[in-house]
Amino acid sequence: MPAAPEGFISVPGKERVTATAVVFDVQRPGGGAPLVCKRLGSRAIGEAWVRARLVAEGELLRGLGGRGTPRLVGAGQDEDGPWMVMDRVDGRPLAESIGAATATPAWVANVARSAFATLEILHARGIVHADLNPDNVLVSRDGREATILDFGLALWPGAPAMPPGPFRGTPAYAAPEVARGEALDARADLFGLAATLLHVASGQTPRPQEVEAAVLLAAGEQDLRPWAEQASRGLPGAVAGALVRCCSFSAAQRPTSAGQVCAAIREL
Repeated sequence: MPAAPEGFISVPGKERVTATAVVFDVQRPGGGAPLVCKRLGSRAIGEAWVRARLVAEGELLRGLGGRGTPRLVGAGQDEDGPWMVMDRVDGRPLAESIGAATATPAWVANVARSAFATLEILHARGIVHADLNPDNVLVSRDGREATILDFGLALWPGAPAMPPGPFRGTPAYAAPEVARGEALDARADLFGLAATLLHVASGQTPRPQEVEAAVLLAAGEQDLRPWAEQASRGLPGAVAGALVRCCSFSAAQRPTSAGQVCAAIREL
């Protein structure tokens, strides 16, 4: 188990390991509300750009104040590198609801409203998440509250740059421009969130290729709208239409903002 920062103790539980970080449960020595710590993974400790981005991610969360993201409790650096501690959000990742009986059309509609509203908050601050997928969106039991996690690959004004290298992200949900390493904007997040929601609603994987290189190639070359049209069957018409548009191959054919998506589905 990773070492907890000074002032906290590790709590046995499930660790979440990403390409650059590890996330695990902690708490104050005297008890209290459950918390989550994020610090560098063992493979990334020597990477200066990863260290810089983890520090910046803590500053980003502090500025957001828990609006659509976990609330930052504390951040710092020790002999194991930078760390940050956040409130543990009461919800579960969308990955646990893929194809589940509880993922009814009405529930997915609730999640769509709350998740795009959260995305609207982030985009208003100039933040593009750039890696939305079922593991990075937590929702309440009724689907009416959504929290977005993990800004390790996010773009925002003043964010530390990432060096050139292999693809970073989750190709099954990546917009074509993300998969091709091109310039991107908030419309890439609309694509990622819509593909995530349609996977949850239908249980159908957006890009079923088994090898990651093949998934990445498909993400950059194949139009996902035919899959989206099939996966959206059974959803309320406005929700289905908005999600299908968000999955357009060309960013120019997607809605212009998360707010536009919210407006399309708000009255359901």
